[in-house]
Amino acid sequence: MDGDFKLTRRARIGWLAGMAVILTIALVVVFGLTSSSLVEGQASSLAKQYTDPELDGASSTEPEEQLPASYGRDGGKSTLVLYDNTGAAADANAMYAIATGNLLTHFGKTELKPVADYTDAMVENYDAAVYIGADHRVPLPQAFLDDVRSTDKPVMWLGRNIEALAGPDDAQNAQFRDKYGWDPRAATTVDSSTVTSVEYKGEKVHRETQGAPEIVVPFTGTNDKVEVLATSQCTKRGKPTSCAQDGSSQAPWAIRSANLTYLAEVPLDYIDANDVYLIYTDLFYDLVGSDAPAVKQAAVRLEDVGPESDPKDLRRVADYLASENVPFQVAVIPIQIGKNKDGSDWYGLSLTDRPEVVDALKYMQGKGGTLIQHGTTHQMGTMDNPYSGRSGEDYEFYQFGCTSTDTAPYTFEECTNDSYITPAGRVAQDDVDEWKDRLNAGRSVMEHAGLGEPTIFETPHYGGSVNSYVAMAQEYDARYEQGDYYASILTGQPSEAGESYSQQFPFTVSDIYGGTVYPENLGNITEGEQNNHAIRDPTFLISRAKANLTVRESTASFFFHPYLDLNYLKQTVHGIKELGYEFTPVTELK
Repeated sequence: MDGDFKLTRRARIGWLAGMAVILTIALVVVFGLTSSSLVEGQASSLAKQYTDPELDGASSTEPEEQLPASYGRDGGKSTLVLYDNTGAAADANAMYAIATGNLLTHFGKTELKPVADYTDAMVENYDAAVYIGADHRVPLPQAFLDDVRSTDKPVMWLGRNIEALAGPDDAQNAQFRDKYGWDPRAATTVDSSTVTSVEYKGEKVHRETQGAPEIVVPFTGTNDKVEVLATSQCTKRGKPTSCAQDGSSQAPWAIRSANLTYLAEVPLDYIDANDVYLIYTDLFYDLVGSDAPAVKQAAVRLEDVGPESDPKDLRRVADYLASENVPFQVAVIPIQIGKNKDGSDWYGLSLTDRPEVVDALKYMQGKGGTLIQHGTTHQMGTMDNPYSGRSGEDYEFYQFGCTSTDTAPYTFEECTNDSYITPAGRVAQDDVDEWKDRLNAGRSVMEHAGLGEPTIFETPHYGGSVNSYVAMAQEYDARYEQGDYYASILTGQPSEAGESYSQQFPFTVSDIYGGTVYPENLGNITEGEQNNHAIRDPTFLISRAKANLTVRESTASFFFHPYLDLNYLKQTVHGIKELGYEFTPVTELK
């Protein structure tokens, strides 16, 4: 050919038109896939795995782990905890027993036993014993009554049925009075609503008046044989009022005579506000003969740090805490699950998808931070549990819903800020081995990201099933949190939603699930009311830290979300330090 090949004008127009069609198709495809609703990780393998419809099924009927009623740490003191396991209050009594036993593991081992199963001389096998008298209708075994009267072992008696110990006849009652110096048959009661505080070691300790309708006044006046350990302070409309037969506005709340310590009530209700729980705890030191020195220890945890956290926030908080020589913990969510912008699909990201977050976490480690695993996804399936299914917002290890009231019968509703968060039942897959697989998946993400293997776990929102807690205890050295404990652990019946006890600890324990629990007992800072919980500002947290000084091994432990105003954290850290607390790594909390 003599010249270059050239398209005719008509051919050029046809070619351009064809290219325009192809470009239009491409743009439709591209922009269809990158619309404003599409987000990174949408329909990813992680999203599919953790939004599997099978995870949204009915509450599991898998068997629950059977736990031993004897537990704790070796090498310390041993305590027998006796409780009533019959009658309408059997479930509540079981939860009181577990709560008491958990506290006593701080000193060694404990064994929980129905008082009906008590046999001759059983108390002699332990260093001390506690009887939880929550039901006055329960008859007590004669062997138990006889042994308490005759043993030299320290015994603590709570609340009801103390008159049975004094004996049914005048002769036995006289023997009791001669040994202990007071007469339970002459005890009176006072309306619980009037006892607003209890004086202990020269300090007035707040008492929550809800719970028991009345408390016992063991005696009035003075008694040389009885040491009054704590005193009820009675008020009415803010002014002192009589709560004793002699007209006094004070009455013994906790007393000790011979080997018997007696408390006027079972101080285990509303423990997040009822500071007589702390008096109860502190009395155990003398009961078991602990010589632990007094300490003031503090810890702080940075909460809900995951793939979508802002690295600038993480570095900013780490820099501040390091400048204050405050070691800290970081609760890490390994996998983020959520909905795309229009709510039509799910996405899933792991820490390995966010190298800038991983770099910030490594920076935090270099500033004195200890990383702990905070769930695997901090949500469950596609259900609203109870909010949205999004990581960081929802529960992972138990089902929860929103209700219009905080007591049964419950009416479940769409969540609002005025709703109550209420346990609804076990999740669909509640098997120990399944939980282990889920836990290990999250742990593997942290390891693959180069963050090391987490050895401490935190249950999202502190809500889990028996089987999930057992899995955690078997997979990790410790949990750093508060915990839920179920009456079913002792009754042997399937657990029921709501028949559980949420417990915060004043010190480190070895709980009934078989694991170490480091305490978080102040809560967190919030900027607004949440689900009928008042705002918790630095002043509130510092006041809770002050209350915890009631316990001789005092702990002030709280958590903070890094996206909040740093001044909140500064005020809280400074206020806790001013109370004499010293911040320490969580693993060093006594």
